[in-house]
Amino acid sequence: MKNIHKGIVSFIGVVLLIIVVVVAQRTFSVFRRVEEVAQVRQHTFIVLNSADDLMSELVDAETGLRGYFLTSDKAFLEPYLAVRDIISGHLEELRKLTLISASREQLDALAPLIKSKLSSLSHNLELSRSNDMAAVLANVRGSNGKPLMDSIRAKMKIFSRIEQGALAQYDAQFQADMHLLFVLIVTAVLIMLLLALSFAYLIYWDTRNRLKNLVHLQTQHLLKIQEDTNKQLRQSNIILQISEEKFAVTLSSIGDAVMATDAKGHVTFLNSIAEQLTGWTLAEAAGRPADEIFRIINEKTRQPSKSPIKETLAHGTRQSLANHTILISRTGSECAIADSCAPIRNREGQVLGAVLVFRDVTGQMEQEKSLKKNHEELQALAAELKRVGRAKSEFLANMSHELRTPLNSINGFSEMLYDETFGLLNEKQKQYVNNVLASGKHLLLLINQILDMSKVEAGKMKLASSSLPMKSLLNDISLLIADMVSKKKIEMLLEIAEDLPNIEGDELKVKEILYNLLSNAVKFTPEGGKIGMKAKKAGSEI
Repeated sequence: MKNIHKGIVSFIGVVLLIIVVVVAQRTFSVFRRVEEVAQVRQHTFIVLNSADDLMSELVDAETGLRGYFLTSDKAFLEPYLAVRDIISGHLEELRKLTLISASREQLDALAPLIKSKLSSLSHNLELSRSNDMAAVLANVRGSNGKPLMDSIRAKMKIFSRIEQGALAQYDAQFQADMHLLFVLIVTAVLIMLLLALSFAYLIYWDTRNRLKNLVHLQTQHLLKIQEDTNKQLRQSNIILQISEEKFAVTLSSIGDAVMATDAKGHVTFLNSIAEQLTGWTLAEAAGRPADEIFRIINEKTRQPSKSPIKETLAHGTRQSLANHTILISRTGSECAIADSCAPIRNREGQVLGAVLVFRDVTGQMEQEKSLKKNHEELQALAAELKRVGRAKSEFLANMSHELRTPLNSINGFSEMLYDETFGLLNEKQKQYVNNVLASGKHLLLLINQILDMSKVEAGKMKLASSSLPMKSLLNDISLLIADMVSKKKIEMLLEIAEDLPNIEGDELKVKEILYNLLSNAVKFTPEGGKIGMKAKKAGSEI
């Protein structure tokens, strides 16, 4: 009967195992399909992000040019110059990325529009550089301006809708496959659970029969172990007595105060340090409640503190006193203490008592209070310094901005006067306008230096490296100090070679260095003296 029952259970287990294999194969197939759909979805996200990047590049280029047209600041040209030659390549990369023919058709229609837009931007830039701002405004308002950009946006929106429609289909397929995968996994788990129960049932029957055979042998073995255990207990009692004597000697030699109690909290041991701090001898304290010997209060409230010994005996855990705990001795003297209390357990884990280790930390507490006060003073000082530094940086930034706004207007009108935008000038008038322009640029340089100081202090200083024509740069600097040289009646000799090469560096910083060198030379040269500046290519002669 037992064999028949065992055979039926085994047959059911085999059938369940076959079902598990079939479900696992189906699960792997669905999982592969989920992976494929996930890859296509990810690819579609990449296509959409690339389309957004392409549109952002074109918008940034157009916005940058508008900023340049309004301010003549070459920094606004950087977005346009960055994408001018690469945006067509980005469009072709986007065409290769998309997997949908309808999307490619939209990109093919978008290519001539982008090309026309770039051509229009380039043409407006040339007109701006020739100071033909009227033509620039006409182009911006005409068919090559906003209408062309609207057409590009419309094509890109159609492209995005096609891709997002495909993405929605992929999402639907992905959700359906994930649902099927979940059903298959749950089915496989349930079948595996039934299979495990079948095998567990077989193991149970086999184990129960084996246990019956082992019970008798185990009983005899336990009787023998009991006899050996009785002998070991007698030996352990002797060893325990010796250990207690050694333990008492050890506790007496510890540098901190030590108190031990029984399970009821009555004192069983005090070492010499504990006797000194509590004012009790071991003979007087033995058998008394620990709270009577170890009297502690809170330093601030002067209220009794919780006894760590009671907490340890109640919960069987280590306890420590909070800070600001005062021990009152039998004689009434007080001292700040730190302590640690641990339970004393037997082999079975039963709490037999507690051992309390404590020490006088009065001197240490005074040192900590002094250190805390010094730390608070340092923190207050640091906060004040930080506030002052932040206020200074904000002041410099605001003042620099307020000064540069009118100064940019002065420099702009000076450049227009010098370029004879408002009419012809004689040589003397040109010289005066040039002096005004040079002085304005110098003042702008000084303002930028002030702003750079705040950036350096904030750790945000950045250098803008570019190719600098050394000859014209040295000539510009010499013009800036011409008035200083003339007022001090100093003779300045310039020997600048014609073949000076360009250098790589930050234009403002290079001018600042050269100006400081020459202005210091003028400043420290006596009236009627001479200063000079020579510049040549390395290895050549002037």
